[in-house]
Amino acid sequence: MTVITDTQTLAEFCARQHGADFIAVDTEFMRERTYWPILCLVQVAGPQEAVAVDALAPGIDLAPLLALMADEDILKVFHAARQDIEIFFNLSGSVPLPLFDTQIAAMVCGFGDAVSYQTLVGKLARAPLDKSSRFTDWSHRPLTERQIHYALGDVVHLRTVYEKLLQLLAANGRAAWFAEEMAVLCEPTTYRTNPSDAWRRFRLRGRVDPSFFGILREVAAWREAAAQQRDLPRGRIIKDEAVLEIAPGRAEAAPGLGPLVELLRVLLKHRCEAHQVAQKLLASVDDLEAIAADDHSPVPALSGWRYEIFGKDAIALKHGRLALTVRDNRIALVEPAQR
Repeated sequence: MTVITDTQTLAEFCARQHGADFIAVDTEFMRERTYWPILCLVQVAGPQEAVAVDALAPGIDLAPLLALMADEDILKVFHAARQDIEIFFNLSGSVPLPLFDTQIAAMVCGFGDAVSYQTLVGKLARAPLDKSSRFTDWSHRPLTERQIHYALGDVVHLRTVYEKLLQLLAANGRAAWFAEEMAVLCEPTTYRTNPSDAWRRFRLRGRVDPSFFGILREVAAWREAAAQQRDLPRGRIIKDEAVLEIAPGRAEAAPGLGPLVELLRVLLKHRCEAHQVAQKLLASVDDLEAIAADDHSPVPALSGWRYEIFGKDAIALKHGRLALTVRDNRIALVEPAQR
């Protein structure tokens, strides 16, 4: 097991990855007591070797690693990549393109919502995965042999998981679906934390009193800016519940839409099962409520491939051009004239 603790060894490892088609990458970080994540360890698996880079080693310079991540001739493979990419974006100011997220690929290929890495390793790599060190303190030194073994296991098997998913995407013709999902992860704005957008973290269903919304935006923005400046978790500044209590007014459910939302939920489950795609990729509960309220709501489910397999049926169901029935103990879609 190789742990890199100095810049020269890191540079030599990164140089050996030149010409590789892809590398598998994972990170271990801490952010329970801070706003910004503290990078503790970076695991990288190339074609022939896997290493753990100790980001907290005294005097180590991560510049060779950041240069490797910036090499656009090498695909960077992650699982559930968003927080990992956020770390590299904060360090370098850029997204480590090109990217492949195995969790997103797995959802597109029908493995369910937010499928775990352990599940994928078991099904695709046919290997057991030790998750006993999942909640360890990665900032504590020295690292134990067990911690290092755990950390490297995440990237060693990721190579096989990636290759299997690539084959599945080619076989099922859903590479375009996957590319559309990855576009969001590849966009730098995804990782720029703007305090003025902090209110979006709160789930506000239905119609919202304008005064409530206005104050919520201001309080949420203030909290976000304070958390960034002090490098403290948002909840240490003020808890979510308190933010909502400060804002007057309340969110009210749009009248009469509850039953329609429930019908759309059944339709969503039906279409996901029929096409073997994760519900999370097609639409959220908020999306269903938006569709129920407005045919032209700017939600992903009403455009692109999602529209073809769910959105157009959702609109048809909403306006009575499509109905749900039961055949052989299974939900089926029928046009009203066929009933």
